[in-house]
Amino acid sequence: MSEIFLTESLPGRTVTLADGREFLWFSGTDYLGMGYNEKFQAHLAEGFRRYGTHYGSSRNGSLQLAIYEEAEASLAAFVGAPAALVVSSGMWSGQLLMSELEVIGMVHSAPRVHPALWEQGYVSQGDSWEEWLQQTIQKIQQSDKQQTHVICTDAIGSPWLEEYNLDLLHELPDTHQTLVLVDDSHGLGVLSREGQGTFSRLPQTKNVRSVVTASLNKALGVPGGVLFGDKDFIQSIRQSPKFAGSSPAAPGYFYAFRQNLINGVLQEAHAKLMANIHYFTKKLSHPDLLNYIENYPVFCSRDSGLYPYLLEKKILTSHFSYPKPTDPPIVRLVITAQHKKEDLDQLAEVLSKF
Repeated sequence: MSEIFLTESLPGRTVTLADGREFLWFSGTDYLGMGYNEKFQAHLAEGFRRYGTHYGSSRNGSLQLAIYEEAEASLAAFVGAPAALVVSSGMWSGQLLMSELEVIGMVHSAPRVHPALWEQGYVSQGDSWEEWLQQTIQKIQQSDKQQTHVICTDAIGSPWLEEYNLDLLHELPDTHQTLVLVDDSHGLGVLSREGQGTFSRLPQTKNVRSVVTASLNKALGVPGGVLFGDKDFIQSIRQSPKFAGSSPAAPGYFYAFRQNLINGVLQEAHAKLMANIHYFTKKLSHPDLLNYIENYPVFCSRDSGLYPYLLEKKILTSHFSYPKPTDPPIVRLVITAQHKKEDLDQLAEVLSKF
C-alpha cells in the first residue's frame, strides 16, 4: 500500500502537505478545476447568501425551493435529456435507482461497473466490455419476451481507463423491455462537445429506454448527484419513499451551477481542459508509457515504479486499491483545467526520463 499523505488545504494544480512539502498535483476528479475557479466561487458565495448553507427538508415537502427544479431543467437541457432529478450524491443516484429497479427485471452488470450500480449479490466479471455486451444481447434475444432486463454499465472505465463503444448498445433487441442504466460520473462535464456527457448517444426506443446517473462532484464541482431520463421515469423515482426521505444537496451549489452555465464558466473551463490535454499529449515523448484516450484527461499506468519516481520528482498522483482493498493499485495521472503549461512541461519532461 502506498504512503498516505495529509494536507490542510484543497489540492489544486499544486498541493501543500501538512508537513510543509509542496508537490505538483496530478490526480483527483476535479477535471474542470472548479475547486479554485474564482467565478464559480463568486457564484457560490451568492448562492449561500440566498439559500443558506444547507436545506434540511424533504424535496417532497409542502414548502419547496424552486432552485432545485430550475437546476434540474438546466441540467436536462445541458445534456439533452427530457428530465433530470438531483440528489445528494452520485453514489446515491445509482443506488436509489438500483433499489427501485432490482425487483422489476433481470440485471446484467458490465465488467468492473462502478459500485453505484451494484445490485445485491453483485460479482465482478473479467470479460471485456464488448464480449460481455454481445453475450448479454444473446441472452436477451433467447429469453422470454415477457422478461424485463436491466443493463448496468459505466460510460467510461475507471480507475483503470477503458473506452467503451456505447454505440453498440443500439444493438439491444427492441423485442424485449430493457432499461439501460449508465453511470456517467467520469464523463459528465468532460465528454462530448462541451462536456454534455453520453446521454444523447444512448438508445431510446419503444422497448429500450436509457437512464443516466452521475456524480456532480467531479467535473462540475457540485457535491450532489443526478439522474437523467424520460419524464415519466424521473417522476416515478421522485415519488419513491427513498427519495422523499433523503436530504437534498445544498441549494447554493445548484444556484452556482446554473450561473456557471448561464455565464459560460463551464464552457470556458471545458475549452481550457481540452487545450491542456492536447498540449500535454503532444509533449509526450513516449506515449506508450501511459494508457489514455483522445480528448480525455486521465492517464494510467500499471508500472509500480512510476509512482515513487514521480514522487521523488515532486509530482504527486494517486496510487491506491479501488474499489476493493484487494484490487491492484493503479497509477492515475489527471490533467485539469487549472494546470498551467509549465506544469505540463514539467510532467512531460519527468516522464520522458523514466
